[in-house]
Amino acid sequence: MHSFSLRLLLSRNFILVSVSALCLLLFASTGWGADSAEEITVEVHDTELSLLRFKAEGEHLIIWVSPGFGHHQRAYDISHAISKRGIEVWHIDLAESLFLTQSTNTLRALDGSYVAGLISQAHKQTGKSITLMTRSYAALPVLRGARIWQIQASKANNDQFDYLTGAILFSPELYSEIPPLGLDPIFDPVASSTNIPIMLYQSGRRGNRWQLDKTLEKLQSGGAAVYLKIFPGVTGVFYLKDMAAETTAVLKQLPEEIERVVHMLERMPTPKTVNSILPGSEPAPSSLDITLKPFESDMKPVEINLKNAAGERFTREHFTGRVTLVNFWASWCGPCVEEIPALNRLREHMNDRPFELISINYAEKPEQIGEFLNMVKVDFPVLLDEDGSYSAKWNVLVYPATFVIATDGNIVYGVNGAIDWDSEEITGKLKALMEN
Repeated sequence: MHSFSLRLLLSRNFILVSVSALCLLLFASTGWGADSAEEITVEVHDTELSLLRFKAEGEHLIIWVSPGFGHHQRAYDISHAISKRGIEVWHIDLAESLFLTQSTNTLRALDGSYVAGLISQAHKQTGKSITLMTRSYAALPVLRGARIWQIQASKANNDQFDYLTGAILFSPELYSEIPPLGLDPIFDPVASSTNIPIMLYQSGRRGNRWQLDKTLEKLQSGGAAVYLKIFPGVTGVFYLKDMAAETTAVLKQLPEEIERVVHMLERMPTPKTVNSILPGSEPAPSSLDITLKPFESDMKPVEINLKNAAGERFTREHFTGRVTLVNFWASWCGPCVEEIPALNRLREHMNDRPFELISINYAEKPEQIGEFLNMVKVDFPVLLDEDGSYSAKWNVLVYPATFVIATDGNIVYGVNGAIDWDSEEITGKLKALMEN
């Protein structure tokens, strides 16, 4: 369930109708009391934002901005536990409240004004200090909102604007654009203009783990005090399908840890002045590829020396003499799984030609992939990049990602995203490479 409200369109106006019985049923199913959370609306810029409030009597309030992907249940459970420690939590799915499509492009486009307004309204209504919390691509509107609030605070020039303590970010995606395969990510300008205190939690098996150094460099370049903790063995703290023992342990201790972090951030001064963003520095938004594109990077294929799920070693030092597809994927990635049948058909279609298809699974355990392969037919080698470091050598940012290597050993095509690999267009391009 992603919403606690029923939205009706009446005379071109959206009316929020609370479904109290549904809320009570959900709270009962999670073990919460009916008095532990309530749906409220907060007016920001003449818009009613709907959010879930986990009440507490303390002096601190967390505004938890959800990216809107997947299920909110773990976030709600953690919010409830945090509120029991005396810290109030306002949980909001910003895209949903604004009736926007839930996507990374939506989050990249939000300017942060609603987050800034929510910061002000939360303090106005409760008198509490405010800490922002979010994950993934929702970090962009959150940091933009903090910056807008800082600008407002600097204009007010009084001590009343001292209630924003900083931000807690889980595996933040601060890219304003995913570039063509093989090129470095393009960070949003807000990453290097941010100067508020930040606690950054990074899941060790998440796809952006090996971009962490660049993320830290960008955040610290603006003067932000950044504290870092990596969660080894964790794919996604709030990802319901991540049932690893490491993730369960993190979830168990997280409410207590967040309580400590909130008090730590409170002791750090939040600057009321902001760093400037150069005009025209924001790149145009982009989307993932839908077909093969000429490879723009000058990188070369990286030697393969990995094991498969059965523990058997697979090596490739040279990639000459045949057309080779190197496909990076993960079982938790829906588009990755959806394109497997097309890759199977492509391999069968190319069976009598100089062609090889190699797939590399990103940062999953052998037993996980073994179970997956027992359920899903995969007709090509599946190698394991158990800690994700090998994928980083290919500069992979999103999944699936596939490199096409020509018979001379050079990468000629790349694609970020799933495509119809056995289409006439794609097979034609691959066969043309074999004739050169």
